[in-house]
Amino acid sequence: MPPAIASRPRDPRGYPVPAITPWENGVPQFASLSMRRVFLCVTQRRCTVCGLEVPPGSLWRVVDTEETEMLAEVLAAGIGGKFQNAAPTQEGPGHRLCMIYSAMICPFLGGPEARRSQGADTYGEQIPRGEARGQKGGIVAYDGCEFRSTPVGPGVVYGHPLDLIEYERGEDLLDELERSLEDDTSAGIGSCPPWLLDDEAAVDAAFNRAMRGPEEEARIRADRRAAQERRKRQKQAKASRRRNR
Repeated sequence: MPPAIASRPRDPRGYPVPAITPWENGVPQFASLSMRRVFLCVTQRRCTVCGLEVPPGSLWRVVDTEETEMLAEVLAAGIGGKFQNAAPTQEGPGHRLCMIYSAMICPFLGGPEARRSQGADTYGEQIPRGEARGQKGGIVAYDGCEFRSTPVGPGVVYGHPLDLIEYERGEDLLDELERSLEDDTSAGIGSCPPWLLDDEAAVDAAFNRAMRGPEEEARIRADRRAAQERRKRQKQAKASRRRNR
């Protein structure tokens, strides 16, 4: 297990909880995905699995059979630098090492016979419970991404594809995982902030801070300075009254 994932909060069974998984009453909601957490990861360039910073360079993401086959054709034709899918997704990026590990252990991503445990509504498209992953999966490197408002809703829009690791079953990635554990020194830099751990109040506070405009941020700072000055004057006045008694 990558060290950055091993240090994540655990569920009662001892399983590490990804950075984008919301918590409710102290219990991780594995079947859900927090778009606020995804937004914070993307805008702060943090891995959606471990929560640590991703250094400059490629961003990696796990994709399904349909997208794997499409991107394989694009990269084989040598046109990755000209291709960009403008459709948003709810899936955020991360370290190469973390995405390889996720593809290996996630029940839905790990094999062609895997089925979705719950249905989902993704930008108006109903994905039924029990849908199969497909014959193969892929782990894709992109030159960047951003969180953007689109006509179908907000989400992550990726840049140009750079590389693709194809696999059928999770165990097919074992060699890739072992090489990444030896070579990838980027997946473990820095520390994970509290808003990507198990504190949903911290998530909401961080999201609200990120959504403030410059004028509102300046007003809040001014209000804080004014409050500090008031408290300082009140202390000085209180001390002066004691001296004059």
